[in-house]
Amino acid sequence: MAMDALAPDIAIQKRDELVDLGYTLIPGVLKDPLLGELQRWSQAMFDRVPVEHKYRYQGSDIHVYTERLWRETNVEKSIRQMPDPIVEKIIDYPPQMQVCRQLQLEGLQAHDVLILLSKPPCGPPLYWHQDYTNWNSPEAATPWPTMIFFSYYMGDTTRQNGCLKVIPGSHRKRDKLHDLLPNAHTPEIQAIADLADPAFMDHPDSVDLPVQAGDLVIADARLLHATWANQTQQRRSLVLAWHQVFPFPTPPSWWDRDIPDVIKHADPGATYEATRTPSSYLQ
Repeated sequence: MAMDALAPDIAIQKRDELVDLGYTLIPGVLKDPLLGELQRWSQAMFDRVPVEHKYRYQGSDIHVYTERLWRETNVEKSIRQMPDPIVEKIIDYPPQMQVCRQLQLEGLQAHDVLILLSKPPCGPPLYWHQDYTNWNSPEAATPWPTMIFFSYYMGDTTRQNGCLKVIPGSHRKRDKLHDLLPNAHTPEIQAIADLADPAFMDHPDSVDLPVQAGDLVIADARLLHATWANQTQQRRSLVLAWHQVFPFPTPPSWWDRDIPDVIKHADPGATYEATRTPSSYLQ
């Protein structure tokens, strides 16, 4: 199974977008029959798993493991955590792997978990947040990504049904929001009741990212992103998978720009306490 190869100049453009903007979009990667299978499977999952109130902004929080990872974990099976063979089909999907090779995403390592997210009819917006957790490490200062998400929406998205919105460049440049936001997905931010809160602000640099079903969105974990509210009567859902890329501190083989001194002198064996709070590495 293969998709049409990206032209070399388009592949470089998409790679540079990921580096410079913090995100890129590759149209039409996930196709039938797998797209249809994933749509039906995720729809059935959302039909039987209710959205808890604390996840109302995210829409849901269902984690489905590859069977190979599930065998190595001690996680208790539940309606929100389970293995399923479809996850490996997505993680190992040949057209997706082809795109990764063309973008030269070296050292790519999937977390082997698919996260299902659904914004129900008339569901609220998702707050501004970033998902990076290694801000104490000099890895946070890399000009290239080291943790990225791949996401596929199960239907076409628009502002009306809650499409993704991003703040380009916020993965490498500090924004006023960084100092206003509670950490992502914590009880503090989940408890916000006022949609006038800065977490839901109409940011002047925000860019909408509407997609068609099967388009692949790749984004840096450090990127500030959110979604619009779903103003329609239809569920808007997606599946998302996390990946490590470009193992720290080695730069991409194609990197021809400056490398920060803090990266050059980093101790690859050092460990740091995880935190979602941006550090001084975000300038």
